[in-house]
Amino acid sequence: MRRLFLRPRSFVICAAIAFAMAMAIVWWLPIPGELKKPPAGTLTLLDSRGREIAELASPEARTQFPVTLKKMGAWLPRITVALEDRRFYEHRGIDWHAIAAACARNLRSRHLVSGGSTITQQLVKLATGRGKRSWSGKLYEAIIAWKLEHRWSKGRILADYLNRSSYGNRRIGPEAAARAYFDKSAGDLTLSEAIFLAGLPQAPTRLNPWRHPEEGNRKYARSLARLVGLGFITRNQQSLLAQPPKIARVDPPRLAPHFVDAVVVRNPGLRGTMRTTLDLDVQTTIERLVRSHLSALNRHDITEAAVVVVENATGAIRAMVGSEDYAVSQINGAMQPRSCGSTLKPFVYLDAIDKGLLTAASLLPDTADAIRDEYADYDPQNYNHHYLGPVRLREALGCSLNVPAVFALSRLGARPAFYRLEKWGFDFPQGLADYGAGFVLGNAETSLVDLASAYAGLARGGTAMRAKFLAAEHQPITRIASAEATAIIIDILCDNEARQRSFGAHSPLACEQRMAAKTGTSSGFRDTWTVGFDKEHTVAVWAGNFDGRPMRDTFAVRAATPLWATVMQELLRCDHPLDPPVENERLVRREICKATGLLPCRFTPAKLNELFLAGTEPCQDSADYFASEGKLLLPDAYSRWCASRDNTIGAHVRSDFRITSPPPNARYQLDPLLPPSQQMVELTAAFAGDVEWFVNGVQVSPQRDGRFFWQLAAGEWNVRAAGRGEFAEETITVEATTD
Repeated sequence: MRRLFLRPRSFVICAAIAFAMAMAIVWWLPIPGELKKPPAGTLTLLDSRGREIAELASPEARTQFPVTLKKMGAWLPRITVALEDRRFYEHRGIDWHAIAAACARNLRSRHLVSGGSTITQQLVKLATGRGKRSWSGKLYEAIIAWKLEHRWSKGRILADYLNRSSYGNRRIGPEAAARAYFDKSAGDLTLSEAIFLAGLPQAPTRLNPWRHPEEGNRKYARSLARLVGLGFITRNQQSLLAQPPKIARVDPPRLAPHFVDAVVVRNPGLRGTMRTTLDLDVQTTIERLVRSHLSALNRHDITEAAVVVVENATGAIRAMVGSEDYAVSQINGAMQPRSCGSTLKPFVYLDAIDKGLLTAASLLPDTADAIRDEYADYDPQNYNHHYLGPVRLREALGCSLNVPAVFALSRLGARPAFYRLEKWGFDFPQGLADYGAGFVLGNAETSLVDLASAYAGLARGGTAMRAKFLAAEHQPITRIASAEATAIIIDILCDNEARQRSFGAHSPLACEQRMAAKTGTSSGFRDTWTVGFDKEHTVAVWAGNFDGRPMRDTFAVRAATPLWATVMQELLRCDHPLDPPVENERLVRREICKATGLLPCRFTPAKLNELFLAGTEPCQDSADYFASEGKLLLPDAYSRWCASRDNTIGAHVRSDFRITSPPPNARYQLDPLLPPSQQMVELTAAFAGDVEWFVNGVQVSPQRDGRFFWQLAAGEWNVRAAGRGEFAEETITVEATTD
């Protein structure tokens, strides 16, 4: 009897323990992390004034815009509850009545055809991504739904469910669906539109309103009848709502596509609604001007152009056009690194002026042999293969002369100058060793965005800041050059007279308003650039071909500058020209001799006013540069130029006739590893005329370019120069290599 009495008690204890263990498992079963994260939503980009630019699809959805329950309107949430889970506000996540009815249906069909899921259970299913139906999956959803109901409000559960529901065509949530099918917000849906949308999540593919409108309309009629049966709407309302709502097809906007692509590439994790720096008004105008410019050029060898507009004060990109037609070419010419031509020269000259190595009046050599001692393996030439001889820095920069730029680089040092350019924000794809000294003439590649951003730094008075794509971005500002030295460079870039000898008086750079501008043309005429700024904006333009085809001797002033000038004139409808530089304790103006850059003397043919950093202005006059009869006298370094046809000013060298290369008593040693043709010495003399050369009495013939070279050979040699009855001699020694 005792054993029979204990058995029920043991059973109760075991059942209680089992129940407690089951409850513990249920309690400790965690809510999925996917449910804790709100739906990310579609990345929507707005312009600087809040106008929509683009809605960007994600792997999860074409469009998804999570909104609060209040913003879903008065009808859709109520209708969804009525159709999907009419006891939603009564149960605690599990509707036992619905489950019993579903079990009966499943038993009759002998397989799982209905689960009686509540909205809460469906939310768990949507969040966890469960696909196939299974009893274990249903049990898991029921447990999590029960837990969720004890932690979340009904309103939060319903809003989260609606925001995760698919309405077909990869439109997730009622806001995305309302925009796509009715061109309105979910909060503005009518009763019939809400009924139509509420039925779509049950079978979004089969009921697709765009592909299967008949199916969608039949579902609408069934939903309407069900709502009448539930007493949600009356028979009279059913008659009024019998006609399904008219479905539209509204695709998301995609404006400024190259800018949008650039934003996504730079910020791959962006979600939600983001305000960018773009101004759609400016963007639309620039796109029209690019098309018009290429059409006006009407050349098969110039097929593309790109433009970037940057706001000087903030570094914000206000417009970006990467090609004429995004549908034809998705290559973004504004972001692609390309050979930048002469556009880096102002920064090199600025560095030299700021360090006191040069001034705007410094006389620089524009000659064929000016930098051979410094860069023996580099032979830069001007685009027209002519040389101006002695030129002031202002004129050298204005005319974009190559040799003076490399000469200035030699004063700075190539490595420090290269690193200084990187501080301005230039992200060169390669290093200095790959470019050599030629980076200052365009060997280095840069993007249009980096170029515009760096020039905007000049407009700010010498401060560097990266270009901004998003309004919320914070880019640090770094001072790279003094405001006074920058003012000098800006003044040169605004000086149309300084550029006349290269560009003429009436080029597209000659603007009535005061604007800074610089052109650049890469070697082989593959890339043309123009960049410049007014007080408010910097505009950078590139023109060429994405495949690198040359443009038949077309310079920037013809291919890129007209478009730049047109854009600047358009901006100047609201912008302001640059102000002239103002003298202060660090920036002074002095009268100088135009020919020499020194103080005027009685022989000075012309004078002009020049800007100087205080303490760098000239303190001696130019008398030593003139002969008694007023002819210009130049140092020995100009002797070969003085003897050339480029000497149109009648200049002479200052010294007597003498040999400048090879130097006196020079000693050379042959290199066994180099071929003989690479072991030569150039013969030069300080003489403004033709010179004949003899080595040990044997005459040396000139090269095609008029230069004289003698191939080294072991022994002692007499080098003799003769010109117009004058003679000069030097003795050199060449040693053979000994093992």
